[in-house]
Parts: sequence; structure tokens; C-alpha cells
Amino acid sequence: MNQLLPIHPKNCLEVWRCWTMPAGLAIRLKTQVNRIEQLKEIIRAWGANPEEILSKDALLRGNITEAQDQTQNHQLSILAEQLKQIIRKEATE
Repeated sequence: MNQLLPIHPKNCLEVWRCWTMPAGLAIRLKTQVNRIEQLKEIIRAWGANPEEILSKDALLRGNITEAQDQTQNHQLSILAEQLKQIIRKEATE
């Protein structure tokens, strides 16, 4: 006679994983888009190229060694300022 496992969240999850693994399905964490990527998408929607903007800024700044947080904050400020300029330009036209 088959014994049923007690219903426990861990058992359910393991059964689900064993069931879906052959089909190539998996339970994964929800990916989060960071603020830099969000700003890039908004700038693209306005018709500008955010990678070009960041590349020009990197060339102007030269060879600077800084922490990753500082780099991300600087990129955020550059992209936010560029978005402001794009919106101002559209508003005055």
C-alpha cells in the first residue's frame, strides 16, 4: 500500500522540482531591472542612444579608478540629466 507523504511545503516543492525538471522547467527568482537599465529604456523610447551618452562621458572622464557604487551613481546622474535635457528640448519645441 502506498504511503502518502505528510503535506509539508518542502515536500511539495521537491515533488514539483522532480516533476518539472525533465521538461526543462524551473522555479527561479524574479529578475529585477535596475534603475540604470530603466533609465536606458526610457531614453531609448525618447529616441536617444544611452550607450553613446555613457561612452562619451567615459571618454571625457579618462582613466578613473572608483568603486562600483560610485560608477553606478555617476551613470545614474548622467542618464537622469540627459533625460531631463531631452524632455526640456521636447517641451520647448
